[in-house]
Amino acid sequence: MRNYFYYDILDNTMREYKFLKELCEEPLCVRAGAQNEGLGRANHIWLSPSGGLWFTFDYENNRSLPSFALYLGFCIHQCLQSLFEPLQGKLQIKWTNDIIFSNRKLGGILCNYQPAKRTYIAGIGLNTNNEIDAELGKFGAISLKDILGFEVSNDELCRLIIKSVEDNCRFMENKKTYIDYCNAHLFGKGRFALLEMGGINIEAEIIEIDNNGALSIRNEKGELIAMHTGSILQFLD
Repeated sequence: MRNYFYYDILDNTMREYKFLKELCEEPLCVRAGAQNEGLGRANHIWLSPSGGLWFTFDYENNRSLPSFALYLGFCIHQCLQSLFEPLQGKLQIKWTNDIIFSNRKLGGILCNYQPAKRTYIAGIGLNTNNEIDAELGKFGAISLKDILGFEVSNDELCRLIIKSVEDNCRFMENKKTYIDYCNAHLFGKGRFALLEMGGINIEAEIIEIDNNGALSIRNEKGELIAMHTGSILQFLD
């Protein structure tokens, strides 16, 4: 049985999760109405104003998957599309960890694996009912409220996303299943982009996600490269 904790405001849910995990052995979910110090990839700031869905939860798994963030993207994408018809056909997955609607950022994923506890810790941030102010707007963000025209239940959506992660666990034994799904909804597929890889910026065409979760790209020489870490900085076409 999973324990759910909610706070009106936290520094960040990941930090509170780690504190509570020292006191509780059962699976946890920590959700905040707002975060003062939300974290994204590479310790970037994740703006988390009141009204959005910001939570951290754990998921026990016997082994580390190099593509677990993509598995989470698959689960979140499926969950959102099944719940909200206006998202269908317009929702995409950006390698490695973003959810995109019509070229605008709807949400992001942060996760890490703890081998000693055989557990993933996942942080999810979704712009749901929060306002997209100038600060968020410069990052190209969009909220569910703006898309749908009404507010959603953050509590219910949080629980449904976690349920999707748990219910789809059989697909983790066959990476091709959820990676094929991610490729079918891959943001930027076939486009030329400026990418950061290992501290170096390169221009390349985005081809697909390979079976190991790496982004397959084609550089200006026509060479195929497997990009295991890095970021898509901007599109050039």
